Amino acid sequence: MSNALISIKPKHVANIISGKKTVELRTRSLNLPTGSKLWIYSTLPTGKVEVSTTIAFIETKPPAYIWKKHKDQICISKSEFDDYTNGRSQVTVIGLSDVKLVKKDLCLKTLRTFDTSFTPPQFFMKLTADKKIYSAFS
Repeated sequence: MSNALISIKPKHVANIISGKKTVELRTRSLNLPTGSKLWIYSTLPTGKVEVSTTIAFIETKPPAYIWKKHKDQICISKSEFDDYTNGRSQVTVIGLSDVKLVKKDLCLKTLRTFDTSFTPPQFFMKLTADKKIYSAFS
């Protein structure tokens, strides 16, 4: 089982917490197995890990296919989707299941007590035992 950290804008994190958003859209594919734990860092102004979830599936397909199949779970408008996926032949959705609020205070300041050079990932970061930040999530 793998662990990873991903950064998502606060409005999308709120939709994940509410249950409206059940997939996360990415323009690049993730090399993580189904069943992996995904920790979600809510970007500034929130600036903390708010949610953990389990990866139910990862699907990489052309944007038109992804929109048709997942538009009701993505929680963005068609124009936002088109802007985000513009020029891409393939995009990825990550199915989110078993969403849980994180009870620990994992704000940026706290995360940097584990690793002073920590910066939230632009794409995603695998959390492995050899990384200083790993113990914040165990």
